[in-house]
Amino acid sequence: MRHALAHPYAHLLKYEIREIVDFVAEVSALDPVLKIENENIGDPIAKGWPVPPFMKEILKAEIDKPGDKCFGYTHSRGNIDTRKWIVSYAKRFCPTVELDYEDILVTNGLGAGISILYQMIGDGARIIEPSPSYPTHGSMESFCSRQAPLTYKLDPTKNWEPDLDDLRAQLDAHPEIAGLLMINPNNPTGAVYSKETVENLVKIAEEYKLMIISDEIYFRMIYNGYEFAQISEIAKNRVPLIVMRGLSKDVPWPGGRCGWLEFHNTHLDSDYKALCDAVRKRVLLEVCAGALPQAVLPAIYDHGEFEGWLNQNNELLAHNSQVITEKLNAIPGLKVNRTNGAFYMMPIFEEGMLKPTQTLPIANEAVRKLVEQKVSDPAMALDKRFVYYLIASTGICVVPATGFFSPYYGFRVTTLTRDPAKLEMVYETLAKAIAQYLAS
Repeated sequence: MRHALAHPYAHLLKYEIREIVDFVAEVSALDPVLKIENENIGDPIAKGWPVPPFMKEILKAEIDKPGDKCFGYTHSRGNIDTRKWIVSYAKRFCPTVELDYEDILVTNGLGAGISILYQMIGDGARIIEPSPSYPTHGSMESFCSRQAPLTYKLDPTKNWEPDLDDLRAQLDAHPEIAGLLMINPNNPTGAVYSKETVENLVKIAEEYKLMIISDEIYFRMIYNGYEFAQISEIAKNRVPLIVMRGLSKDVPWPGGRCGWLEFHNTHLDSDYKALCDAVRKRVLLEVCAGALPQAVLPAIYDHGEFEGWLNQNNELLAHNSQVITEKLNAIPGLKVNRTNGAFYMMPIFEEGMLKPTQTLPIANEAVRKLVEQKVSDPAMALDKRFVYYLIASTGICVVPATGFFSPYYGFRVTTLTRDPAKLEMVYETLAKAIAQYLAS
């Protein structure tokens, strides 16, 4: 070719949640008998969550409306009636919030909104990310800035609270940081931040003159007595704020691909307002987000059965988080914080517990050779090495913590399994495999 076609920074794009699926496919091709238990992807549908009948009825009614409007384009920034509803939805939880429907942008899933936002961050400006962090944020920010991500630690010894001293140290060392990302409830750890924690982050943003990006896709999925701290209320008239939400997991309709960005406090800073305008302009290139999810979104959330349905599922998630925590915390060398929101958990290996010589028995000879070939790479992280052996030996697929820009070795699991017997079986098997691996 006359020119190199591949982007020179493509290596910065990492999404281990899905990349591990390629390895699972290789294993399954060599050993079709091995039953795979997918604990890697947060898809309620794949884990057997039924779509509530009222939601299907709403969809059918919308599809059958005269004029077939839901099959056409919407406004490029999102269905105007839906954006007006999103404003009222935000005020339902924070009555003091000041938003106009023009402050709302609807995108094809929150992932698209995340990507578009980072594309429009100005040259030289950086967004600091939590570590561990959802990889779409870290990957897109580093790809667009052409540099490794800048991160602040979440502390597993303090229920994954942000390490504020580490955050301040990073901000002092990197004056190019213009924004702070907060994910609450947190993916991948399942932590839910208190009002005090959110207040502390807002104070730091005020002190260092930062924008805050608050990813709140799971804000309705909180349990174990925890409550959601509304940053839109705490940060009002204090710092520029982008809130990210969407119709994805709490409905559940992850395949619907419908997310939105809320631009708060645009009057506070001219550079921030310019960013919001740039993101609005960039969204026009997408033509529009999917019309059908936008059309039915208000009817689903406002339906009389939605709250009961959501509460029932949150109770199940609370039960699962307790069961999984008890089983995995019994293993010496493993630190587990109970999940209190979303449906993820990230157990962490104590320092020095993982070694490059540990193994698990693999029944299929071809699979064993495949794993040995994969883990022979000296650059492979030790938690990814463990995950490869775990999949090949037990069929249980989890994601290595290092795939989430984690400074700690560990792994992320989902807590979505609905069948109690299956939950017991999977996590008893996982617990035994971890103990066996560490002892090998």
